Formats: sequence, C-alpha cells, structure tokens
Amino acid sequence: MKLKKWAAFVCTAFIAATLLTGCGNSVSTKVETVSKSAHPVALTLDANITALHMTNIVPKLSGKLVSTPLAVGQEVKSGDVVVQVDSTPYQQSVSQAEAELVAATSAAAASAPVYSAPAQSGGGGDSGQRAKLDVWYQMGAISKVEYNQMMSQAAPAQSAPAQTYSAPAVDSAKVAQLQQAVQSARDMMGNATIYSPMDGRVTAVADNPSVAVAGNVLATIQQMTPLVATFAVPEMYVEALQTAKQGGTLKVSVIAASGESEVGELTYLATAKDPSTGSYTAKITFNNAKNLFVPGEFYHVRISTPQEVSQITVPKTAIKTKDSGDFVYIVNDSGLADAKSVLTGDEEDGRVVVLDGLKEGDKVIEDPPDSLEIGMKVRS
Repeated sequence: MKLKKWAAFVCTAFIAATLLTGCGNSVSTKVETVSKSAHPVALTLDANITALHMTNIVPKLSGKLVSTPLAVGQEVKSGDVVVQVDSTPYQQSVSQAEAELVAATSAAAASAPVYSAPAQSGGGGDSGQRAKLDVWYQMGAISKVEYNQMMSQAAPAQSAPAQTYSAPAVDSAKVAQLQQAVQSARDMMGNATIYSPMDGRVTAVADNPSVAVAGNVLATIQQMTPLVATFAVPEMYVEALQTAKQGGTLKVSVIAASGESEVGELTYLATAKDPSTGSYTAKITFNNAKNLFVPGEFYHVRISTPQEVSQITVPKTAIKTKDSGDFVYIVNDSGLADAKSVLTGDEEDGRVVVLDGLKEGDKVIEDPPDSLEIGMKVRS
C-alpha cells in the first residue's frame, strides 16, 4: 500500500514538472540575438484627434426653448441662432420696469409750470420748447421717458410778471435706479438668444436639450478644422524629430480609416518624458478640408525623415499577435521559451521595427513553430 502511494506521488510530481517545462519537450528553431542598427525614421503611431477650438453653450437664464433643440452631429455657422429661450417672462419684467420709470417721470412732467411769454417778446420762449417736444415725441424721435424728463426740466424763456409756479423736485436717485432696472431687464431678455461663436459641429448635448438651465452646459460645439492629433513618441526618436523639424526634413500626415490622409505640421513636442508611459507627448495640427476626421476618435499618424536612428528590428515572422497586442517568443537565460510583449513600428524588407519591449542581447525566436509552448527547451 505504501509503495502505491509513493508511486502516485512520483507520478504527480513528474506531471507537474512536465507542465512547467513544456510537457518535457524541446524544440529546435532559429534564434536571433537582438542588436541595433541605423535606419531612417519612419513611424506610424496611434493618435487621438481633438478640436483646436471648442465652446460650451451655457445659458444665462432658465426656461423652455422655443427654438429647435440642438442635436449631436448638427453643423452650425458662426452667428447662427443656436438657442432661443422663451422670453415671455422676461418681456413682462421689461414692461413692468419701463412702466414704473414712466410713472416716476410723468408725475413731475404733469406738474410742470406753464409760462406765458410777454407780448413784447415776440412769442416763443418755453411754450415753443414744449411744442417742439410734443412734435418730437409724436414723431418717435424721443421716448416717453425722455419726453417726461425734458418737459419737467424745461425752463421759461422769461418769467411771468404776475405769478410763478414751482415744479415738484424730481427724485433723481429713484429715476436712476429705475433706469438701471429697465436696462437690467432688457439685458436679461437679450440673454434669451444665444448665437454660435464659430463654425463647427455639435458634439454633445444635455440630457434634456429642450430646456435651458442657467449656468449649466446645454451643448458643446467643436471646430471641425483645423484639428489636433495627439500621440506618444518613443524616447529614442525625440532628438531625431527635433533635428528634422529644425532642418525642414520632417514629413507628417494623419491617416483616415479610408486610407486618405491630410498633411500636417508638428506643432508640439514635449521636452520632458511622461513618467507614466516613458514616452514624449507630441501634437500635429492639420486641416480637415475633406471632413475625414471626427474629434474624439483615434487615427494613425505617419512621421518620417531621412534622419537615421539606431533601432531594434526583428524578422516579421517573429511577431505574433493576441488580444492584448503583439509579442515575440524569446529564449531566457535558462534556455527555455518565454514571451515578451512588444510595441511594433513600421515594416521594411521583411523586418519590423520594435519600438519598445526588447533590448540588445535578447534572443528572439525568428519563426516560432506552432508546437512551441512557453517553458519548452529551445535548441538553436
């Protein structure tokens, strides 16, 4: 019985060992030791596209919209009315403020003295001035408020000999306060209409785009051209790109899903490395003349220059792909098969540039057989 238990234990240990070493098998294949060699820079990288300019539509007053609600994807032009809030309540506020102002100035105008010019003066005087004000008011040249103020302040051309009248003093402070109230009400009503400040496309709207809420974003408009492509540049290419830009030999373009492209300009290249990625942030500004690109989406950017950089390349056959990305099989220090994730660049003459994941001295399996498993003994 003890013998059987010992045999079972040995068998189990053997199975575990074979699983950890590729089932105890070995494979014979070609292995290449990684080294660097100088090649012209030719990079195709992923980039996020954003608008160079964007604006949020934020109403200054609340209310239902009487205009058609904005919708995602809608194109707008600079100066277009994009939001029209129901101004009825605000119109009532204006009317009320104006009525209070008219009432305040009318009291003084109604009590203004009427002077009769002496016969020898040849007529005119204050009555002539009042007559002119009447004509101007009837013509619409002056408002009711202005008419009342001017009538109350009109002075006689010559004092009447028999009697004088004293007009009630105008409460200037109250009138000024009411005038300010009228202006504030008019300004508030003016905020009921919002115009687009630029040509662009609506890229986001509020959950209820039919109602404006003061201070809350109702919609976002993004400029569709020019656009900006933001991407990460591996450290080993930064110096070459800076030199090429200064020398005018740098070529950049942004590639749409259709394969069409737009030429751009490298407008930003960080001088410090992003510690979270180990790369340098760069930006390309380009015109979206053909309307090929949409802000918020990812596209490829192509950067090239004759400027040479020492780069790692491996045979195309060494690159394998899985859900998490590209990888290669390597031979570790114990002579066993292992795998490393890699960031790949362009391909030329059957070789692929490895931007990240390998270092000089690594041993890469050139053309891994289908039977290869991690942990297998590798013979080269």
